[in-house]
Order: sequence, then structure tokens, then C-alpha cells
Amino acid sequence: MDSVLCIGLGILAIVTRGPLIVAPRATLRFYRNLLSSEARIRVLGAAFAALAVILLVSDFGEGELDRLFKAGGWLMAAGAFLFAVLPNFFLQFFQSILRYIEHSVSDGIVRTVGALAVLIGVVLIYVGFTMI
Repeated sequence: MDSVLCIGLGILAIVTRGPLIVAPRATLRFYRNLLSSEARIRVLGAAFAALAVILLVSDFGEGELDRLFKAGGWLMAAGAFLFAVLPNFFLQFFQSILRYIEHSVSDGIVRTVGALAVLIGVVLIYVGFTMI
């Protein structure tokens, strides 16, 4: 189960950040439209809560990877709680960040961030396959 979760997180990282490499402006507009209402922020919080539960319940054995995923699970649980309690704050926060990135950050930097996220996704998939 742990290897499947690791592979799934890697695929999620590649799918969500890969489009930044090909079409950075269109992807940023899509993210801005995706996070355009309080209800959508709450749904994002519910998705974070589900992923946090999976990360906290799963057993990754002993070691650094286990502690890393547990810490990520607790951070996601805290984020999910805050998204449910303060959706208007996060709506304005995400909109201002995306507006700033769209207007002030060059396409090269956005593409570089997308490439690094894809690289992290590939590493997660590799770790998942080595755990099998």
C-alpha cells in the first residue's frame, strides 16, 4: 500500500505541475479559475483532509521517509482544517499569489518550477517502485 501511495503522489505531482512546462500562462489561468470561490477552497480542504488521513494511517516503516510523510500528513491536516475554517482568507491569498505570478514572473521561471516538480514526481515514483 505504501508503494502505491508513493507512486500515486508522484503521478499527482507530474500531472498537476507538468502543464507548467508546456503552457505556463494557460495553466496559471486554470489554477486561478479552479480556486475562484469559497466552496472550491473547501473542496480543496476536503481533498487535503483525505490525503492527510491516508498519509497518517499508512505505515512506511522506520526511517526518514516515514517521518517525512508523517510530517506532510500533519501539515496537510492542519491546512485542511484552516481551509474549512477560513475559506475567504485563502481565496484572497491564492488569488493574489496567482495574480502576482501571472503578471510579474517570467515564463522561464514558471517552467523551471514545473520541471523541478516533475523531477520530484519522478523521484517519488522511483521510490515507490523500489519499495515494492
